[in-house]
Amino acid sequence: MRNHVPTGARPSAAPLAPRRRRRTALAVAGALAGAAATLTAPTAQAAEVTRVASSFEENNRFDIHMGLAYTFNDKRAAILREWNTGAPTDNENRLVKDLIYRQQRHTLTPSVEIGLWHDLAIYAALPVILADNRSYGFDQRADDCVYGDDVPPNPEATCVNKNNSTTVRDGLIPRDGFDATTNGAPFSQFTGPGTELIFKGPTRRGIDQFWVGLKYGILNQEKRAHMPNWVVGFEGRFGVGRAMTFSRDIAQEDPAGNHRVGRRVHELGLWTSLSRRHRFLDPYFTAFWRQAFRGGASQFQDFSKFGAQTLSQPQSTAGMSFGTEIVPWERKAKQFKVAILLEGSAVLHYSGRGYSEIWELLADSPAMVGSNDPTKAGQCDRNAAMAFAQANPGDPGYVQAGGPSCSRNNGLTDLQDYGTFGFNGALNLHLGPHARLMAGVTLQTDTRHFLTFTNRGDAKGGADDDRVEPNTKEVNPLRRDVVDNVGRRFMIDDVLDTYAYARFMLMF
Repeated sequence: MRNHVPTGARPSAAPLAPRRRRRTALAVAGALAGAAATLTAPTAQAAEVTRVASSFEENNRFDIHMGLAYTFNDKRAAILREWNTGAPTDNENRLVKDLIYRQQRHTLTPSVEIGLWHDLAIYAALPVILADNRSYGFDQRADDCVYGDDVPPNPEATCVNKNNSTTVRDGLIPRDGFDATTNGAPFSQFTGPGTELIFKGPTRRGIDQFWVGLKYGILNQEKRAHMPNWVVGFEGRFGVGRAMTFSRDIAQEDPAGNHRVGRRVHELGLWTSLSRRHRFLDPYFTAFWRQAFRGGASQFQDFSKFGAQTLSQPQSTAGMSFGTEIVPWERKAKQFKVAILLEGSAVLHYSGRGYSEIWELLADSPAMVGSNDPTKAGQCDRNAAMAFAQANPGDPGYVQAGGPSCSRNNGLTDLQDYGTFGFNGALNLHLGPHARLMAGVTLQTDTRHFLTFTNRGDAKGGADDDRVEPNTKEVNPLRRDVVDNVGRRFMIDDVLDTYAYARFMLMF
C-alpha cells in the first residue's frame, strides 16, 4: 500500500534563459526523485494489531506474510480446598492450603497471511506444542513451616504434607503419590515423609487447534491520513488434535492418550482492532468474542438423557486489550523502525466445562468413581472401588469392582466463571520492507475461582421443588460429591502465568 504524491511542476509562462532553464530542469529532476522516494515509503505504519496483507493495488500487486513464533509458558498457582468435617462441633466452612500447581509448555507456531484484495486477507496458524509438563507439590511456601497432623489442618499450620493434605485424605492422590514419567513403579516414587512433590503428569506434545480467519481493513490511515486504522475479522479455531486423556494404568504400557494435548474444542468468533499513529505514539484497542463447541470424540460428555446435566460445552471467552506502540527511532524511507509495545488486557471465561489445572489429579482417580445414571447410583459402591484400587494400584478393574453402574471419571469439571488480566511488553523491530522481529514477555493472572463447580441438578418436577431428590433424574449425572459438595470444592488462587515469546516475520 503506497501513497501517491503529485510530481508535476507547473511551467512558467515567461521564456527562460538557457542557464535558468538548466537550474529549473535540475529542480524538477530533484522533485521527481523526492516523489519517487516517497512512493517507496509509506507516511505511516500501522500498529501490529492492525497489520493487513493487501493485494492488487496500483503499487502493490501481491502481499504474503509468513511468520514463525516460539513461546515458552510457565504457569504456577495455588490449589486451595474448602474444608468442613461435617461434625456437629464444626460448622465452619473454610479455605485451606493444599497443593502448588506448575505447568511448563513450549510452543512453535508457523503462520501465513495472504492478501486477497485491497485490505482484505486470509490468515492461518498452527500452534505445535513441543512439550507440556505438569506437576503438583504440597504447599510449603511459608518461611517457617508448621504442620498439623490432623484433618482438617491445625489452624496454626502454615504448610501442607501427607498428613494434613485434604487431597490425600480423600484418596484423590495416593499417599505415596504418582509419577507418570516412569512406568516402572509410578505409585512409589514419593515415599519420603517430608516429600514436597506428590504428583507428576506425563510429557504431552502435539497439536490442539488449527486457526484460520478472514480480516478486512475498513479504514486505513495510510490512505486517509485523518482516519484511524480499523480492522475487523472472523476467526475459527478448530480442534484437530485427538483428545487428551489420562490413565494411571501405566505399569504395563504407556497409553497414547497420556501424551496428547488436544481438547477437541472448536471456537468461532469475531474480533476487531483499531489504531492511529500520531508522531511517535501508536495507541490501539482490540476486542474479541469466541463461542466454544465440543467436537466429535471429545471428552465433553453429555449425559442429559439420564439426569439434570446443566453444562456440556467448553467455556467460551470474550476480552479486550488497550495498548500503544512507542516509536523512539524510525527511518521511513528505508522502512526501519524500533517500537516498544506496552499493553494491558482482560478476558472473561464463562459458562462451561473444561480441562482445569487439576484435571489430571481427578481423571482415573478411584475416589471419583460414580454412576453417570443417577437412577442407578445404588448399583455403584464407591468404597468397594477404592478398596480394590488400594489393594491393586493402577488396575483399571476398580471400576467393575464398584458395581455395574460405576464409571471412570475423565477429570473434566464445571468451572466457575473467571477473569484473566494481563500485561504485555515487547520490542518490535522493522528490519526493512521485508522482515520484522518481535520479542516480549506477557504476565497474566486469573481471578480466584472454583475448579469443581458442578451443581446438584434441577429440583423441579419432583415431589419437592426445593430439594434435588437422590437417585432420580433431578440429579446432575456429572456431580461427584467428594469434590463438588460445598465444603469439598477445589479453588485456584495466586496464579502467575508467564509467557516469553519471539516471532520472526517475512513480508513480500
